[in-house]
Amino acid sequence: MPMNSYVLGLIVVVVSTLLAVGGMLLVRRIVDLKTLNSYHEVAGYFLSIIGTLYAVLLGFVIVDAMNNLQNARMVAEQEANALCNIYLVSDGLSQGCRNRLRFACSKYADAVINDEWRTMRLGESSPKAVVAIMGLWTTAARFKPSDPGEEGVHQTILAEMGNLSNNSRDRLVGSAHGVAPLMWAVLILGGVFTVLFTYFFGTASVGAQVVMTVIVSITLSLNVFLVFVFGYPYATELGVRPEALRLNQMIFKRMEKYGGTAERLFDEWESKQRLPKLIDVPPGMAPQEPQD
Repeated sequence: MPMNSYVLGLIVVVVSTLLAVGGMLLVRRIVDLKTLNSYHEVAGYFLSIIGTLYAVLLGFVIVDAMNNLQNARMVAEQEANALCNIYLVSDGLSQGCRNRLRFACSKYADAVINDEWRTMRLGESSPKAVVAIMGLWTTAARFKPSDPGEEGVHQTILAEMGNLSNNSRDRLVGSAHGVAPLMWAVLILGGVFTVLFTYFFGTASVGAQVVMTVIVSITLSLNVFLVFVFGYPYATELGVRPEALRLNQMIFKRMEKYGGTAERLFDEWESKQRLPKLIDVPPGMAPQEPQD
C-alpha cells in the first residue's frame, strides 16, 4: 500500500532536519568558535554563489513540475469530457447500441477510478481499463448507421473515442515518467552542499544557530518534496484525482434513473415543470428562479 503523502513529507522534513542539525552540532564540537569566525568572510561569498545558483535551479524545476501537474490535470479532464460526450450523444442511436455503448462507458469509468488510478502510482496501466476501452472501440466501430441522423452521431462518437484514447495514453505515459534521476541527484546534492556551507559559520549562541539551521533545512526539504508531488502527479493523493470521472459516474446514474434518454428527462420536466437534477449543485450555487 503506498505511503500517505503527508507522512512521507513529514519523514523527509524531520530526517533531513535532524541530519542537518546533527552535522552542525558535530562541527561546533570539533571546531571552536574563533576558527569558525575566521571563515565568515570567504565562506559568505561562496555561500552566496552556491545558494543563488541552487535557488535558481530549484525554482525552475518547481515551475516545470507545476506545469507538469497542470497538464496532467487537463489530460484527465479532457478524457472524462470525451467519455461523457460519448455517453450523452449516444442518445441518438438505436436502443440496443445505445445501451451497449453506455454500459461500456460506465465500465470504463469504474475501471479507471477503482483500479487504474491505483496502478498508475506504480507507473502501470490496468488490464480492466484496457478491456473496457477495447469494448468501447468494438461497440463504436462495429455499429452500422441506418439513417443520416445515426451517421452523424456515429461520426461524433468516433471523434470523441479518438480524444478519449489519446488522453488515456497521455495519462498513462505521464504516470510512468517524472523527474529525471540526474535531476534528483543534482537537487539533493545541491541541498546538501548548501547546508554544509552553513557549517562554516558560527554564532556565540548554539541554540540560535540550531534554529537557523532548522529553518534552512525545513525550507530546502519542503521545496524538494514539492518537486516530488508536482513531478509525479498521479503518484500521490495530493496530485491529480479522478474527480471528473466521478462526476461522469454521477451523471450516468442520474440518466439511468430517468430512463437513460433525454426524452424521458424532458417528459419529467413537462410533468413537474422543473428539470430533474443531473448532478448535485452545492448550496448557494444554484440559479435562482425568477419571481412573478
